[in-house]
Amino acid sequence: MTDISCQTPATPLLHTLNPLTLPLTGLQLIEASAGTGKTWTLAALYVRLVLGHVPPATEAGAAELGPGLYPPQILVMTFTEAATAELRERIRARLAQAARFFQTGEATLADDFLQTLSQQIGQAQWPQCAWRLDMAAQWMDDAAIFTIHGWCSRMLKTHAFDSASLFTQSRVDDSDRLRLVATQDYWRHWLYALDAQALEALQSLGDTPQALLGKLKVVWRAQERAPQPDEAPPESPDVLLARWSLWQQQAKPLQASARGLDRCAGASHSRRCCCAPDQRGPARLPGRLAEQDGRLGAGRRR
Repeated sequence: MTDISCQTPATPLLHTLNPLTLPLTGLQLIEASAGTGKTWTLAALYVRLVLGHVPPATEAGAAELGPGLYPPQILVMTFTEAATAELRERIRARLAQAARFFQTGEATLADDFLQTLSQQIGQAQWPQCAWRLDMAAQWMDDAAIFTIHGWCSRMLKTHAFDSASLFTQSRVDDSDRLRLVATQDYWRHWLYALDAQALEALQSLGDTPQALLGKLKVVWRAQERAPQPDEAPPESPDVLLARWSLWQQQAKPLQASARGLDRCAGASHSRRCCCAPDQRGPARLPGRLAEQDGRLGAGRRR
């Protein structure tokens, strides 16, 4: 497990993570793979935040205890509801274990992390540490541990006026179904009333709402990968259809005129092709017959 201290974006400092010395201020990035103790490390950092622990400047020095934080003041976010529940229970158990250790001093209740932490804190401060840790463990029901979407929903409700959102919101679990329903509504509203000529011109969109949705997903996926520049809102489909109908009306006379010119040019070319053999054929026929007769005579003499 590695800690990347992002002091400057160009030159990040990489070193092995130590949960007792990791700074609890600023921006800290922890890189870890599966099974390396991410939840254990998070619970250890939570204990330090509750105590307001500031590591000593030297190994022989004593740690400082600041005002500390309580569970509603420490935001922890994860991806799934199951991970949220597990984190809440693991952190609660860690806080309760640390509280009992600082209250009784029993070595069997502490692992290496708590042993080292207690050595950095003066024994006179242990009762205060035990009280803070016990209060935090009892307060874990109100801990700010959320999924990412849960936290976003909470913020939108809390700041409904600022975000122009509804006070009551529901989470969408099946967004694919809503996309299909929206595409079907669009198809029903704009395409059902079109004539056969307009539908033929729109074949590239797909012949069913599901086909149109498949093309839209590609566009949405590309837009979600990177921020898009602000663009003017697209024109309404009825405006585009009216413009296309006007273009069709203007194009029909031009197409009819072009077809007429093409037929005239084709007929003239056919006449030239048909007359040419009749003009050249009679003049060349006697010579061709005489040539063939000469070849046959030469063959008989041999």
